[in-house]
Amino acid sequence: MIKMGRLIKGSLVIVIGVYLCVLAILYAKQDSLIFPAPQGQVDELPDYAEFAEFKTKDGTTLKHVRLKGDEGAPKIMFFHGNGSLAAFELERGRMLQENGFDVLLVEYRGYGGSDGEPSSETIFADSLETFDWYNAEKSDWIFLYGHSLGTGVASHVAANRDVTSIALEAPFTRLSDLAASKHPIFPVKMLLKHEMDNVNALSSVSVPVMIIHGAKDEVVPIRFGEELYQTLDPEKAKFEPVENANHNSLAANGSLDRVLGFFSKSF
Repeated sequence: MIKMGRLIKGSLVIVIGVYLCVLAILYAKQDSLIFPAPQGQVDELPDYAEFAEFKTKDGTTLKHVRLKGDEGAPKIMFFHGNGSLAAFELERGRMLQENGFDVLLVEYRGYGGSDGEPSSETIFADSLETFDWYNAEKSDWIFLYGHSLGTGVASHVAANRDVTSIALEAPFTRLSDLAASKHPIFPVKMLLKHEMDNVNALSSVSVPVMIIHGAKDEVVPIRFGEELYQTLDPEKAKFEPVENANHNSLAANGSLDRVLGFFSKSF
């Protein structure tokens, strides 16, 4: 019995030690897990697009991509997911441009040749400065469009600036909710340094919001989009599931057509 007790006690010590080690690794690695910026950058763009460098108040240079529209065209700011780059979203931007929009594919710190290191705090601050710079020549319409992590950025801008409407692809309720669902045995919400709270941000937004979510999304399961939709004003919010889409195939399954139709109702 004594030997068995020692064995159990020793096993528990090992299990607790492993648990704490994994917990420490998750905490230490969360920056790279949340912001896994693709290596390298795109140096050349097609003739319909151009790099639009912007220097923030703290001296950080952001390398956005712009697809200009005609004078007075409605503007769209697109915020990409954490595993993409602004220059990877050219096909999406081109379709928006061809439908009459002036498009800014927003880049984040540490991504695509931009200076600095990404964090939720700095990306939020950069997004507001970028909005003010991009909209210095006022447009009658300015739309926000985000995918995945970019929905957190779009929601933050919408909560702090006047916009026309917002489209969110594969959004989460809160980044901490999503992280907790991925690592249920760890106290993720206590340890997360980079919160993005779409529920709170959109609670102060009065403009129309459309949520598009793939039914087969395994990265951000569709229940997160449904739960976010339930917190919104049903008279101004719209939820559109895409039956055959996963996290990264929404555009291939017609999400852009839905976004264009949604935004065009504002004209």
